[in-house]
Amino acid sequence: MKNEQLLSASRSFFIDVQGTLIDDKNRLPIDGAIEFIDKLNKKNIPYVVITNNTKYKSEDFLKSLQELGFDIKEQSYLDPFTLLTSTLRKKKVAAFGQDNFLKVLQEIGYEVDLNMPEALVVSIKKEYTNEDYAKMIEIAMSNVEIIAMHETSLYAKEGKRYPGVGAIMKMIQFAVNKEYDVVGKPSKRFYEAGKNLINSSTHQLINFNEITIISDDMTGDLIGAKRLGMKTIFVLSGKIKDANEIIPTLKNEDKPDLICKNMAEVLREIQI
Repeated sequence: MKNEQLLSASRSFFIDVQGTLIDDKNRLPIDGAIEFIDKLNKKNIPYVVITNNTKYKSEDFLKSLQELGFDIKEQSYLDPFTLLTSTLRKKKVAAFGQDNFLKVLQEIGYEVDLNMPEALVVSIKKEYTNEDYAKMIEIAMSNVEIIAMHETSLYAKEGKRYPGVGAIMKMIQFAVNKEYDVVGKPSKRFYEAGKNLINSSTHQLINFNEITIISDDMTGDLIGAKRLGMKTIFVLSGKIKDANEIIPTLKNEDKPDLICKNMAEVLREIQI
C-alpha cells in the first residue's frame, strides 16, 4: 500500500508506548514520538495511546508520559487495568508478575491469594522460574478463571528478550488444555474499547478499517489488529531492530502496511 493510500484510509490512530513512544532501556521519548503526538493534537486527528502497562496504576503511568512531554489526555489513553475490573468480578486472585503489579491489583480491590484463588491472573516478570510456571499450571488446572493481562510476544529488558505474557499463556494453555481471557492487547475487547474511546471523543462512528495502529510488537499487537481490518505500521525502535527477524515468518495477509525505523520516520512517511 502506498503511503498516501495508508493516510487517506486512516481517520484515527492507535499508538503503542514501550518501544514505540518511549525506549525500552531508558524509558525516554524515541525520536519523533513527542512531535507525532503534537501533530495529531494540532490537526485534531483522533488517537488512543494503547499500552500493556501493568506496573503502575493507569493514572500514574499516564502522568509519567505527560511528564516526559507527551500531551496525552485521559480520554486518549487505555491500558489493561481499565478492562480488568469490568472483566474479572471475582476478587481472590492468584496473581503472577512484578511486585508493582501485585500492589496495583490490591489497590484496585483484588486480594492476592495463592492458596484458594478464584482466578489466575498473569502479567510480565523477567525473573520467572520453572517453579513459578509449575504454580501457574497447578492453579490453572483447578476450577478458576484464567486471565492474561496482555499477549505480548516478547519482553525486552536490559538488552535481552524474554518470553512475553502471550508466550507464557500459550505454554499454560497447552499444558492444561484450557482457554484464557486477555484484557490487554491484542484482544478484540481491548481494541473495541480503544475504538469506543475515539467514537466517544469525536461523536462519530469510526470502524477498525479507518484506524492505523503503530507498534514495535508485530506478533503481540499488529497481527491481531490487522485481522480486525486495521492498517498497521511496524516500527523497529523496540523489541525488533531488524525486520528480517520477523517479516519472513508472516503470512502475506499479516504483513504490515509500512515498516519504519522509528516515529520520526513514520512522521516523514505518512506526512500527517
